[in-house]
Amino acid sequence: MSVVNFVGARERCSSSRLLERFKGTLKKGELQGLFSQGELVAVKFEAGERDNLRYVRPLLVKAVVDVVYSLGGQPLLVDTLSMGSKASEVGRRWLEAVVLHGFDVTSLGKSPMLADGYTGEEEMLVQVDGEELGGVEIARAVAESQALVVISHVTAHPFAGLSGALVSCGVGCASLRGKERIHAPLRPLFVQDRCDGCGQCEKHCPHDAVRLKDDRPSLDDKRCKGCAYYCTAACPVGAVVIDGRSARRFQRRVVDSALAVTGALQGKVYYVNILMDVCPYPDCYPFSDVPFVSDRGILMSHDPVALDSATLNVLDESSGIRGSIAEESESLGSSDDKLLRITGVDPTSMIAYAKKLGMGSDSFEIRKA
Repeated sequence: MSVVNFVGARERCSSSRLLERFKGTLKKGELQGLFSQGELVAVKFEAGERDNLRYVRPLLVKAVVDVVYSLGGQPLLVDTLSMGSKASEVGRRWLEAVVLHGFDVTSLGKSPMLADGYTGEEEMLVQVDGEELGGVEIARAVAESQALVVISHVTAHPFAGLSGALVSCGVGCASLRGKERIHAPLRPLFVQDRCDGCGQCEKHCPHDAVRLKDDRPSLDDKRCKGCAYYCTAACPVGAVVIDGRSARRFQRRVVDSALAVTGALQGKVYYVNILMDVCPYPDCYPFSDVPFVSDRGILMSHDPVALDSATLNVLDESSGIRGSIAEESESLGSSDDKLLRITGVDPTSMIAYAKKLGMGSDSFEIRKA
């Protein structure tokens, strides 16, 4: 049975500050034995899309950096490029997001860097024995570190169901080429009888893969990179969709990539899931929407399967917020399938596949700080 440590979001007095409880739990938990004195520890966070208003708070990232320093490690604060920009813009957009969202040396005590380089081409091909992938390109600075801490801003995910430890590790630690390999099955489908010909899908596709002819969209398959977040998010009438089989293939590729990351790090990976500002869409989206449950706190473990399973339990037991997507999806009360109702994708399928590949156990004990 795996241990999942939990730091609740409530702060009742000065001595119960979340930041101090978070740091204390990190120091006393499995993070302490993750690395040796002087070893390089990659701390993976996500700066978020430039116009996204919901992302992990810089102070929480700094808390992890501070604890790594206090335990004798040498933290390397890293992010990777997203697929949401053209090749000429990717690095610039990331730098803008870092500044706008407060992830700089002043707030973090450490300058963040791109683990896959300014163009997303600094990578290492890591072999993996998965059902979908035989190998995946991992960001070089991650693959060459001695240990890794993955910080995840927990959200729903339109193609994985849950954006937590597995997605942040598998997708977040991949280079641009690796991300394209993971996302390859996600080809958008156009429901023509819903389409009103507004052209937003064409406008927001970062790779010019969607074209309108006679006010009807079509896909240039050679240009499409599978970054279906942007065309699906752009459609105001739900006419751009991904089929269930493609989503399941994406889930397996996420896990295959996460397995490659843990293999490259020889299992020296620790995961932190932050359940604050839990929104319907991940941080790579061009917008965020309002949270659908209240802030729950922080869950952390060395076991990503147990951690994401515990995260689902906490979200399922939480009441939904009125006026959010939880109300639209009729999941305001406690429910065993809150994220399935919200996204239409079952996140337990991804977790079960990770368990099958030996990444962890869905049997866990939650220990509250």
